[in-house]
Amino acid sequence: MLTRLIIAAAVLTTLMVPLQGQVDEYEVKAFFLFHFAKYVEWPASSFKNGTDPIVICILGENPFGGALERAIAGKLVEGHPFVVRQIATAQQPVSCHILFVGSAERKRFHSIASSLKNSGVLTVGEFQGFTTDGGVINFKLDEGKVRFEINQEAAERAGLHISSRLLSLAQVGKK
Repeated sequence: MLTRLIIAAAVLTTLMVPLQGQVDEYEVKAFFLFHFAKYVEWPASSFKNGTDPIVICILGENPFGGALERAIAGKLVEGHPFVVRQIATAQQPVSCHILFVGSAERKRFHSIASSLKNSGVLTVGEFQGFTTDGGVINFKLDEGKVRFEINQEAAERAGLHISSRLLSLAQVGKK
């Protein structure tokens, strides 16, 4: 188990290299979304059984193309397969385990953020102020590298436990 964690940390750290050539920003972000699921513990009530899928929702337009589906294809986390759903309304996020909010959805996220408290939804965004607005994980481009920050307090409010391994790789955002 420790060896797997070390390997995963090394892979995540390796992804924090400059984006260039064949590596697309959203391929990297898709890879991160899959790996975030390995390091987040959802409330027991989030799954009806041990084989329920981890539902990754995308609010609004899908910037990933097929990269997210490729990143999760055939993969399991603790027996849970993955499903990707695109959602359009603010009422749908409670059926998600991971909610990705693109930069074009900032206003809509701000209006639904308070309704996601105690929801068991891991919110992941990609715009400045996302963690300040109550989001849990925010992607940032820093000198051409994909990095992320975590708002641990928002994770706790959502009922999520984030592994110290993942926290050690992140910039700690608003508490």
